[in-house]
Amino acid sequence: MTPFSVDILIPVWNRPVETRNCLVTLMETTPSARFILIDNGSDRETERLLEEFSDILGERALFLKTSANQGFVKAVNRGLAQVEASCAVLIRNTTLVTKGWLEPMIELADSRPEAGIVVPRLELGEGHGRRPKSTVPSGTVTEVSHGSFAATMVRRELVERQGGFDEELDGGLWCLKDYSRRAYKNGFLTFAVDGAVVAYANEVPLGSVARREETVRRSVETCRARWGREDAFCVYFPKDAEPEAVHEKVDVMLRGARMGQSFTLILHPGLHKSLMETGHAFVHRNIDMVSLPRFFATGEIRKIAGKLVAARGDTVTVAGVDGLSIPGVEGAKPFGWLADAIRCRQESLYRPESPE
Repeated sequence: MTPFSVDILIPVWNRPVETRNCLVTLMETTPSARFILIDNGSDRETERLLEEFSDILGERALFLKTSANQGFVKAVNRGLAQVEASCAVLIRNTTLVTKGWLEPMIELADSRPEAGIVVPRLELGEGHGRRPKSTVPSGTVTEVSHGSFAATMVRRELVERQGGFDEELDGGLWCLKDYSRRAYKNGFLTFAVDGAVVAYANEVPLGSVARREETVRRSVETCRARWGREDAFCVYFPKDAEPEAVHEKVDVMLRGARMGQSFTLILHPGLHKSLMETGHAFVHRNIDMVSLPRFFATGEIRKIAGKLVAARGDTVTVAGVDGLSIPGVEGAKPFGWLADAIRCRQESLYRPESPE
């Protein structure tokens, strides 16, 4: 059994200054972690830096090297294959952590066995080498659509069940979405937990623009073929809707959100307050809830729905109570139609594979 509470994977390709800053903050804040340093064909300066840190860390370090840059995702997967702790954290070498960043993720993983992927509180940094300020963690936990290569915890059990990230995808957003969709199919969820800040930097894109665009296009097509389109819905609930019935319908939409679909709920103030108090307003970041004003609500309903359709033309409007229409909006689908669509998608695309 490994003596370390977590394995931290840091793929590195050059950028020695940022790499040093990243490793220093990790060493200062995670004394019980093992570091898997993956040199992805870096130049000699960066290679020496990693060798120095590996020597300092001793048994707390596993140093892996390749003679050429094989790509970020391949480096991540190589590190995942060496994980011994119950959880691994993927960290880019441009990320900076603060005291207390890791504990909320470990606590969530320990308390929620279905938490296969956990993301910390991520904020865009303001400069190389500048450390983010620590904040008092609130502990808020919300499901999210996907993780982040800036910093993400992955349960080893999940990796053992479905393997690493798809190396044929874009190495970014769609690769991450695909991994979370696969995790959901395998019975695991993706969470974000609020806590101490983890600062990240936007990665500088490499290669030709045309080649990157083609890779993204192929990744989108692959993910849509595997998991369906990421549909968007605008759902209105009338003023007299029963809160308990709405809670049940939010649970239905939660299943859709876990499959990448997005929902905007238009709610009257009393119902919005009820959902806030019961925690239903924070179940998933793909479920957004908008409170109407107490007066002149019909005009606001029309305005909200219009903005959503203008921003994304395929947004489908849905009446939250079957048999009722949406004031000021024509052509809304009944909620029963939405529930059937979510159920059919789950049964056709997310049915767990039978063991051989």
